[in-house]
Amino acid sequence: MNVMHPPFVHFVIALPLVALFSQFTYMVTKDPAYSKAAFRIIAFAMLVSLFAVFSGINDAEKIIKNHNIMQDGLTVLNSHKLLGFGVLALLLLTTLSKWLALSKRSVAWENFSIVLIIITLMASLYQGRSGGSIVYQYTGGIDSQTIQQRLEERKK
Repeated sequence: MNVMHPPFVHFVIALPLVALFSQFTYMVTKDPAYSKAAFRIIAFAMLVSLFAVFSGINDAEKIIKNHNIMQDGLTVLNSHKLLGFGVLALLLLTTLSKWLALSKRSVAWENFSIVLIIITLMASLYQGRSGGSIVYQYTGGIDSQTIQQRLEERKK
């Protein structure tokens, strides 16, 4: 099975962390270049999250169609899908707040932006944990023949 979702989600988790570092650096140095960098990084994370959401929907359809998930994992998969849209919305809101902070040169918007970046990062980390459980706990996306082969290897 060709899965496209995992490569994109790693960026959605890592980029807000980099944006947070850049935003903290801006708050310490007051150099607007760091605020602009945080904006660009979080905007890129938002764009990548679009690919993550749509590739996740595509991969989930394949997983469900091929029955490559335990029954209990379907509930987790559905909540993971909903939270994916939530993370996308958070990234959109964070990008807009960073844009307002830059256009208005507003300290209040910069402070609001850092709070949103932190919330977005926490949501992304939680989402990553949820996605990992789909694979590692509920065998989401793992071919049943591969599981059977691994079980036979353990018996030897």
